[in-house]
Amino acid sequence: MVRAGFTRGTSGVQTVYDVFAVAPLGAGVVDPTAGSALVTAYLTGQELKHLLEFFLVDNPAHPGEFFPRASGMRFRYDPSRPRFDVVTAIELGDLDRGYHAIDITGKDERLYSLTCPLYLAVIAVAIPKYTQGLLPLIPKNKDGQPQDSRVEALELPRAHTPYMLPPSGTLDKTSLATTGEMDALQEIKEWQAIMDHLRRLPVEGKDELPMFPVDERSKEVRAIKAG
Repeated sequence: MVRAGFTRGTSGVQTVYDVFAVAPLGAGVVDPTAGSALVTAYLTGQELKHLLEFFLVDNPAHPGEFFPRASGMRFRYDPSRPRFDVVTAIELGDLDRGYHAIDITGKDERLYSLTCPLYLAVIAVAIPKYTQGLLPLIPKNKDGQPQDSRVEALELPRAHTPYMLPPSGTLDKTSLATTGEMDALQEIKEWQAIMDHLRRLPVEGKDELPMFPVDERSKEVRAIKAG
């Protein structure tokens, strides 16, 4: 859930605070500090379509606020089509390896992993409820078994928190993206994942900071609008 973008400023240097400000919303499950934890679920191609369909329904009061942006996936959509049926194709891949189309009709039950912030996941598992069953979606583990924790997330009263998040410990911790250190379970925060990516960017010389590359990747359009 991107809250802000990077700004060049006078020096061009991005601090830890700048990175945190990109994705500061939410909290974790075992780590209650600020910043949404990353969670992983497995969905069919049709369920990925349903996820996109929901977030492509724009809110006139907040235009573009929930427009879906993803890496590793490219999709095509046609706003002139009926509501909840604007996505016409989904492809997985990237510029280096190329993209391949997946089935979004529901005929193929193959599962695809999806990692997103917990802040977004709690909204995603409520999509069937919000759409009165028009967009069915069941988050599953890698074995195809439903993740039972979605029930607690769906019925959480918003009055308990400024964010639509469940109380600590009520989600299935096996769905968390985690890293182990000294036998301790640690969540991966969304902003930390962004920081890790930035640290892996090319470095021009010794003792230099990583640089944002300006190439075809920075110009790639992964949400392709018809017309």
